[in-house]
Amino acid sequence: MSSATRAACGLILTSLVATVTAWQGLALLDVQPQKSPVGFRVDFIYGQNSANDKFNADLSAGVGAPTTAKIKLLGGTADVTYHFKASSGGLAGYLLGGLGVYNVKLAATSGSVTADTSETKFTWNVGAGLSFAVGSAAVFFESRYVDVAKSFQAAKTSFIPITAGVRFGGK
Repeated sequence: MSSATRAACGLILTSLVATVTAWQGLALLDVQPQKSPVGFRVDFIYGQNSANDKFNADLSAGVGAPTTAKIKLLGGTADVTYHFKASSGGLAGYLLGGLGVYNVKLAATSGSVTADTSETKFTWNVGAGLSFAVGSAAVFFESRYVDVAKSFQAAKTSFIPITAGVRFGGK
């Protein structure tokens, strides 16, 4: 059975995390056999999130001086996708979910001193998206819930990125 292989890239516009600021970049490869709604996708992500006020306050109390933190994520996931039939106008919806591994790096700065540490953790995600065919490419918009296992003896890292991008090599 032949496959329609799609390569895509996207930029996460916002990340609904318990953070002040966040940005993340995404690159992915999507494979879907023709005439099958089920596909497979591998994506790679890099991002940085600044800690929220409560986390910074807790960290400052533990250090005994004003301290701020940033978390950097580098990882990838393998997802199963389910694509709904496209409308006559080229709009199509899809679901995705899968497992992966992220390296989580925590950097804390107090005064002019920065200390960092990192851990590699398993992750899982589920989400949904829409794509709109534009010639041989497609514009896509998606959101998903990402849950990274507990790191640094603290709460787990979970976030809901909202991603917009362009997919090339297939609609």
